[in-house]
Amino acid sequence: MATDYLSIAPVQQFDPTSCWAAALQWWARAIGGRVVVTQLNLLNLYVQYWDSRDPDNNPNYGTISRDGLISVINDSRWSMSASPMAGGDFTTVLLNQKMRFGPVILGYYEPAVSGNHVVVAYGASETHVAVMNPDGARFIGLPVGHYSQSSEIILGIPTR
Repeated sequence: MATDYLSIAPVQQFDPTSCWAAALQWWARAIGGRVVVTQLNLLNLYVQYWDSRDPDNNPNYGTISRDGLISVINDSRWSMSASPMAGGDFTTVLLNQKMRFGPVILGYYEPAVSGNHVVVAYGASETHVAVMNPDGARFIGLPVGHYSQSSEIILGIPTR
């Protein structure tokens, strides 16, 4: 029986750079079988992967690097595997194949924030991708082209 992901409350990122932590917190609840860690505790757990220099004068303070996101996804505690791919190769058919064990983390370039963003995909039709977006703590569906226009997408694919 399919999980009703809409019944799992979305997680609001607590600042503009914590999308990856909020997404991972929701993902752990949605997928089940993993310890759920709050986004603040995730920031502390993975401090080596995000830009923690000079919070008062650094515009990138709190952002996670590409390699940092890949390292977090590949941490064995999550039973997830990072799979970077060219955005143009991203399709709903491919996404549905990757969701065999549950929701998939998506890291991509988001034009609305003029930077990288992380959401959790939990479903896809032929043309649209359903995600939990921590920016606003909401469930949304956008055309697959919204994501495939990124030069690169990082998928966090559950392995069990």
